[in-house]
Amino acid sequence: MSKTINISLPDELLKRIDAEAKSEYSSRSDYIRDTLVKRLKNQRVVDEWGDEGTWETVINFRDLHPAGIPADEVLTAINKLLK
Repeated sequence: MSKTINISLPDELLKRIDAEAKSEYSSRSDYIRDTLVKRLKNQRVVDEWGDEGTWETVINFRDLHPAGIPADEVLTAINKLLK
């Protein structure tokens, strides 16, 4: 059986929840429910690469070019580095 509950959250937290849910193609309710279940089971939330999703920005390509850099140019540069 399920029950509907109401909670108050700060705007910034709700924006972050919505962004995370969207990135996982999930609804807000499903995201919150899944996160709570994992927390209650003492499971760490781990992404598909096996880490907790903590990323460091090494370079912001928009700093180099306001519209970003096309993926094919990035791949070409990486391929040159690998040779």
